[in-house]
Amino acid sequence: MLRRALFGVGFGAVLYAAVVLAADAGRLRDALRSFAGAQLLWALLLSTGNYALRFAKWELCLGWLGVRRPGPGNAPELGAARSALIYLSGLAMSVTPGKLGEVLRSVLLKSSDGVSGSRTAPIVVADRLSDLVALVILSLLGIAGHSELWPVVLGTLALVLGAVVALGTPALLSRAIALVARAGLPGIATRAEALVASSAALLRLRPLALLTALSVLGWGLECAGYWCVLRGFAGVDPDLAQSAFLWSSTTLIGAVSFLPGGLGATEGSLAVLAARLVPGIDGATALASTLLIRAATLWYAVLLGSVALALFLRDPELRRRSLESA
Repeated sequence: MLRRALFGVGFGAVLYAAVVLAADAGRLRDALRSFAGAQLLWALLLSTGNYALRFAKWELCLGWLGVRRPGPGNAPELGAARSALIYLSGLAMSVTPGKLGEVLRSVLLKSSDGVSGSRTAPIVVADRLSDLVALVILSLLGIAGHSELWPVVLGTLALVLGAVVALGTPALLSRAIALVARAGLPGIATRAEALVASSAALLRLRPLALLTALSVLGWGLECAGYWCVLRGFAGVDPDLAQSAFLWSSTTLIGAVSFLPGGLGATEGSLAVLAARLVPGIDGATALASTLLIRAATLWYAVLLGSVALALFLRDPELRRRSLESA
């Protein structure tokens, strides 16, 4: 997972270098120089609020799975501080396809507290599905006049509903698990049963609705962060609802592309749509605003996660057990 994350970082660096070389570097430099730096601080603060809400989702899922209850295979001594460190460490995997590398949290939780990875891995699935629903909801703010984006939105919604029904209904998968067991793979079948049981607990209507509500709030903060970034350029007059539409719809495009961190898909679609739709913006400013908001969201997350992971792995025993778990 670490190698894949490093590949994503390298891919991002090459991509951004190519974009700068292909663009008018002088105009891009001028646009960045004219930017009011305080607006980036607001964007970073709003992103931090998003990660706080996402940590609340992590904590809720741990509670629903009974991870802190006394008993075999549980982690009653798991405190909020170590839980936060584990959660933040997963952000280092934000540049893996679909952010599925964030299952690293399950690896770290197993190494620190002995909780089965197959039991907590569905938290990543529930997190991603609730995020996709939230992005669909936010993108509806301005999608009416953009028929080219409807297939992405409706296709994503259909994918989410299908996954919720399949993973949230153990009876649908029980026959397949039984076939795996009869094929001489009882260990895999046992882990699959744990995965399905945890998924069913998290994908019931009430938990999923609460996770989605938190996702709407969290992604809404990032939409406001993009609005702040746009406001940092002289002569640009962004609308908050339009900013929410632009950021959520292009993030959705990046998510369904399944590229590491949506790299390329998110940046390209956001720069093009912003240049078309935001009053007072030109191509260079649209590209500059795209690079800044991605720095304040994706790359800020990678930085936070890398620091948290380094702190977690300072303990030699935890580092050894984490490598064994992986």
